[in-house]
Amino acid sequence: MYKKALIALVLVAVASVAAHLYVQSQIYYPVVRLDLADGLSITAILPETKERRACGLANDRFVAPFKQACRDCKISMARCERELEGVALAMHDGLPVAHPMVVAKELRMAVMGPLEAAKAGCKVVAANMVASGVKTAVCIEPQPPTAPKS
Repeated sequence: MYKKALIALVLVAVASVAAHLYVQSQIYYPVVRLDLADGLSITAILPETKERRACGLANDRFVAPFKQACRDCKISMARCERELEGVALAMHDGLPVAHPMVVAKELRMAVMGPLEAAKAGCKVVAANMVASGVKTAVCIEPQPPTAPKS
């Protein structure tokens, strides 16, 4: 009887340790999409985190200035993704993006909408980031995605 209870206890302990290690190995990608005035939108990917809570806080910190300064802005998405796809994946991996993109130390923001307005918005965002203390933030011209090599 004691032997079975001891085996069950050991199995529960091993499963708990395995579950804890699995959760600790998870990576969360803060991804935010904002709809701005004049038909522009921004998709931003922030530095990855190892905790879900830290990811949510990163999204909150990113969105806060937009909430205060832009009454017409709408947060259409603020998520902690486990796997990236589409534009967010391309930005994260440094692949070409078909939209003007702000590149800062660990932040990438694609500015989407009518091309000339998106380019202008990208330049304004990068300049504002530098003016607010970010060491480097530049606007990268849109680059059409390259076709995979066969």
